[in-house]
Amino acid sequence: MLQKNLRILWLYPNQHMRVTPPGGIAIISACLKRAGYTNMELFDATWYPVDKGEEFARPDRDKERVKRQMFPDYKWERTDVSPDFFTLEDTDMYTAFRNKVVEFKPDVIISSIVEDTYYLWKKFMEQVSDIKFINVVGGVFVTYAPQVFEGQVDYACRGEGDEAIPELMDCISEGKTGHHLPNIHPNPMRPAVNVNKLPSTDHEIFDKRSLYRPFQGKIIKVATVETQRGCPFKCKFCNSPSNAGLYKEETDSLFFRKRAVQLQEEEIKHLIDTVNVEFFWQVADTFLTMSKREFNEWAEMYSKYKIPFFTQTRPELLTPYQAKTLKELGCCKLNMGVEHGDPQFRKDIVGRIYDNQKAIDAFRIAREAGLSTTCNFIIGYPYETMENCMKSVELAAQLGCNDTNAFIYTPYHGTPMRDMCVEAGFVEDDLIVEMRSDDQGSYLNMPAPYMSREEIQYMFNNFVRLFREREKELQSSSSFVRLDTPTETIHAG
Repeated sequence: MLQKNLRILWLYPNQHMRVTPPGGIAIISACLKRAGYTNMELFDATWYPVDKGEEFARPDRDKERVKRQMFPDYKWERTDVSPDFFTLEDTDMYTAFRNKVVEFKPDVIISSIVEDTYYLWKKFMEQVSDIKFINVVGGVFVTYAPQVFEGQVDYACRGEGDEAIPELMDCISEGKTGHHLPNIHPNPMRPAVNVNKLPSTDHEIFDKRSLYRPFQGKIIKVATVETQRGCPFKCKFCNSPSNAGLYKEETDSLFFRKRAVQLQEEEIKHLIDTVNVEFFWQVADTFLTMSKREFNEWAEMYSKYKIPFFTQTRPELLTPYQAKTLKELGCCKLNMGVEHGDPQFRKDIVGRIYDNQKAIDAFRIAREAGLSTTCNFIIGYPYETMENCMKSVELAAQLGCNDTNAFIYTPYHGTPMRDMCVEAGFVEDDLIVEMRSDDQGSYLNMPAPYMSREEIQYMFNNFVRLFREREKELQSSSSFVRLDTPTETIHAG
């Protein structure tokens, strides 16, 4: 393999309290290494304190981020690292980033951005505005709002970067421009990549701390395995329908693709060999979008390993056979998006079509199989009333799941629901969402009879309070599955 001398620095402006290594960086980094680019490093903002000047900062945020989300006071049984290793850096992240750039002297900085890290990214770039490098950005926000980056960067990559980014680096390394390449704004898209031709992920680029997570009373090593890309369903708060439409319109290709079981197994073996993985996040928008034959093929493969894992699906897809099999294979947590409790509202506004009994049955099936479950609800949708929202509370109370997640709706670029909000005048067309703390509430400004921002916050707060109390009851009940160590009941988003 030809070694190419380009110095590449990844920037991951993460302040979401998410510490699982991002799959996108892991895959594209592997694609770059396969193309000969080995002089790469990553600056991960995860491990730096939140700037107290940020609007989303809270005095207890950093402390709680480490204690609750990262490494609670579990009994320490590891010998490879000590608890003292898992602390935040004592330098603010902007200064640390500048120091990294000065030290590493990158030819190119590639930033992986989601919409609510855009303003963080801008601050990072301000720290190095006097330093010469080629500035490249990518991610779903870039895909649907590339105009935002005009005049700020050298290259904005729309859509998938697995092929586009290595090709761009080849142009740069040869002293050429890459402005003619597909996926590089404002050029048309290239067809969706063949996910069965991608290399195994590069998890070694991440800070060692990012590979560890607390789970069931232990600190374990976690890595991601991509099982599919895209989703066949059309939830209006999600960007998957837009991705499907974008790729169909511009390239006549399908965005939803399944990764061959054989390649998933190669990935598993690779992660065992390279990072000694102990737990997998099976990455899929909807894991159980498989035929019975496909599911059995995957189950037969995974039965060789039975490494504990987490994944997510839709309640209307789960069968007793699948639940039993997932439990036997090591599934420690199954996340199912319910999203709303009013069937008609869920159909018309959310884009989800199933009856409430189907959701109730799914969580019962999981419980009977011994699966621990999490359910997701969103509060503050466009056109949602207090009456609508109460139906979510009522349904959540009937599910009997181990954890209940509540999120305040956020109008992200690239989602059909954002377009709905803009058309209705609930948000401005030029809105770019920011990171927010739980008490900063909704972006939507809706007239009566729909929920006001104050009512959305009120319903969210009470939803959280109710299910924290309910979780205590569930943990003490022998009729429900319990984890070795209770988890946080509500994760606000």
